[in-house]
Amino acid sequence: MKTNRRFAWTIGAGLLLGTILGIPTASSQNASGDLSGARQWMAVMDTDHDGTASRKEFMTYMGGQFDKANPDHDGTLDLRELEQLRKNLIAAGQ
Repeated sequence: MKTNRRFAWTIGAGLLLGTILGIPTASSQNASGDLSGARQWMAVMDTDHDGTASRKEFMTYMGGQFDKANPDHDGTLDLRELEQLRKNLIAAGQ
């Protein structure tokens, strides 16, 4: 049961972060469609080097980010931890 809750939290956090990060990322792209941040993320996520990030690759990456953002390892992110994760992901995308 605890594993299912952690998995659900990880998926929820990934979806939430995708929503949060989608706004600044889209607005920060210039008119020429600069994808440098996306290329950097792809380089990290695409572990099989096929040029795409599968759901498994994405979730593995986000799970690792969740673990890094949860220094007390309680399986949840409080507002402080979530804000730090958001800042780290934005910085990694630039």
